[in-house]
Amino acid sequence: MRIAVTADINITPTDIINMCESEFAPRQLIQVLAKNGATPIVLPPVDHPTPELIAAMLDGVDGLVIPGGPDVSPRFQGEDPEPGLGPTTPLRDEFEMALIPQAMASGIPLLGICRGHQAINIALGGSVYQDLGDDFGKPVLQHSQKTAGNLPIHYVSIDEDSALGHTLGHRAFVNSRHHQAVHQVADQLHVVARAADGVIEALENDDASIQTVQWHPENLWPDDQGQEQIFTDFLKRVAEK
Repeated sequence: MRIAVTADINITPTDIINMCESEFAPRQLIQVLAKNGATPIVLPPVDHPTPELIAAMLDGVDGLVIPGGPDVSPRFQGEDPEPGLGPTTPLRDEFEMALIPQAMASGIPLLGICRGHQAINIALGGSVYQDLGDDFGKPVLQHSQKTAGNLPIHYVSIDEDSALGHTLGHRAFVNSRHHQAVHQVADQLHVVARAADGVIEALENDDASIQTVQWHPENLWPDDQGQEQIFTDFLKRVAEK
């Protein structure tokens, strides 16, 4: 089973020429996929992603994971940048906005994590709050946690009838490293989890061939069997497809 993971891009200044804008994938994400029998394939963002090139990159891919990373440019939801918007990566934005619809059209199951949760929603016609502190309209939890990123910090309530609910039950303790969040939900998706302040924490489509979470289960799974089960159940859905 071949599971593609879209690469992030290093935007940290460095004097090492081959690390400038180098592509990478989260190590713990690669590990959990391999541990559960998948062959991880990292897809680097490419300039000018034509449908033909995207089709070639997806050829032989059984499932697709869109992981975390920088903010998605607001131009993909028809907005100008607000003061609270963080760094964006135009190359990755263009690539994923082309990749996600074509993967869906090919019947490839998707799993979105943090930025991936937001990017999938935007690619399908939804939107995000550019910055929770500016836009959400009421006090929010500490969604951009100050403690170590592999530690859970707040609870989410989950629809028990959803695929995610079957995996985790009605409540989960999760980590949180984001300042944006889903605002308008794409028509093909529905909300299956929220934080106590109302922030949307997970989305699915009707058959859960698309599932997205706002937190980072790839950092929690070594100490939390339920978080590993998110990946195990995703791979089961991929196998069924």
